[in-house]
Amino acid sequence: MIIAIEGMDGVGKTTIAKNIESKFSFKYVKEPLKELFEIDDKHIERISRKIFNMQDSKLIAWYLALGDIYALEQYKNSNIVMDRHTLLNYYWNGNETSNKIFDTQIELFGKPDLTIILYASPEVRMKRIANRNPNDPDLQNQNMMKNGYDKLLEFVKKYEYNYAMIDTDNLSIYEVINECNNIIMKFKERP
Repeated sequence: MIIAIEGMDGVGKTTIAKNIESKFSFKYVKEPLKELFEIDDKHIERISRKIFNMQDSKLIAWYLALGDIYALEQYKNSNIVMDRHTLLNYYWNGNETSNKIFDTQIELFGKPDLTIILYASPEVRMKRIANRNPNDPDLQNQNMMKNGYDKLLEFVKKYEYNYAMIDTDNLSIYEVINECNNIIMKFKERP
């Protein structure tokens, strides 16, 4: 079973994914490109920066899709939880010129079995990012103040994903963990 935890930065994806890894004995996958290329943080950051600096949504979408494709293929017979999959790639890079990339990715390689989208308002996300790291550069990024969830929901509906969305604004991390665990248990019990 492949589960993807999605949502904007600062929503708690990593915390939730690591909890699922522990509770359900799934393998945690965060950076499949690093795993694919067998390189360290320094090298993947350099490659990513070079590609992102080209500011070509098609190239960036393909680059990030490669990691998503690799994870689905590498672990298709395993239980994994992914800290992000395709949705944020689509949020940042999905447009008229790159949409065929996402169509092709889904058609040829599929999608996670279950996607859990964690929602938090921009204000709550920024507070969480500041609590995590008061020097995080995202705190100065005006694009982080965009909500973005309409575009994520557009994507999961278009491609008929099995998904659930949790509004985390007024929930403790323990309540979010409990909701995610319940969603997974119900999903696993389906015929």
